[in-house]
Amino acid sequence: MIDFEWYRSFISIYKHGSVSAAAKARFMTQPAMSQHLAALESEVGEPLFTRAPRKMVPTDRGKELYTKLVPLIENLESTTQEIKQTSNHPSEMPLLKLGSPVEFFTGRVLDKVRSLDIRYLIHFGTAPTLLNQLINEEVDVIMTPQKQTVTGIEYTSLEVETFVVVAPKNIKVEEEWSDIESWLHEQSWLSYGLDLPIIRRYWREHFNKRPDIKAKHIIPNLQSILKAIEKGMGVSVLPLYLIEEAVKEGKVQILFPEVSVENALYAAYRIDQRDDPNIKTMIQQWKK
Repeated sequence: MIDFEWYRSFISIYKHGSVSAAAKARFMTQPAMSQHLAALESEVGEPLFTRAPRKMVPTDRGKELYTKLVPLIENLESTTQEIKQTSNHPSEMPLLKLGSPVEFFTGRVLDKVRSLDIRYLIHFGTAPTLLNQLINEEVDVIMTPQKQTVTGIEYTSLEVETFVVVAPKNIKVEEEWSDIESWLHEQSWLSYGLDLPIIRRYWREHFNKRPDIKAKHIIPNLQSILKAIEKGMGVSVLPLYLIEEAVKEGKVQILFPEVSVENALYAAYRIDQRDDPNIKTMIQQWKK
């Protein structure tokens, strides 16, 4: 009798081109993955791949089997996920473990997902921490500004956020654009981290160099940085979604609004969870 997991392993090897990469994607050991393939080939009666030094090349029989299996497996996995969501507690909403930077969750995610019939277990953290939690299956999906090539992880683009220089309301700027870098260099800077994230991007894009500045205060929370700017403690580079209300209320001001930095944001999830109905629903809702 053919085991369903053999099919999933075969498809993973086909997609990744090697047993080792497929094993990582499915969070299995390489010997277990090889055993699945050997068992399936034994049932089929002929090789499904030609073994090359660093690549598994599908045979004609392997290509034929893959073409037939993929739509069936994807549909079956999607159906299984739906049954899993409702079988144990049909009266309860499904649970989605979602990871996000705290500022982005408060400023953007809440508004996007609040109307969905899904329960949320929220994890806050930095992009590297959240990615590690995703790999270790501690969360189902994460919101992240960093797209890293990690075997078994898939990214879907959500939106592009715009960052601008934000300053206390009483700061005056009279310099011409040619003097702006010097003016910015003299300011007290508030940064999310010692390596000046986003500020470094801003300098490279508009002044074609790394910033020769040292942050006066390191505050690892964008909302707290905004509050510090309101209190006149310095300037920083912050996303528009975070500062809109403070700007309307006259608590802070945007300097040089025509000169901004854009940063892509993604939803990341494990490839074997791409058909999870909760993840698909959340992403569809985001893109409406």
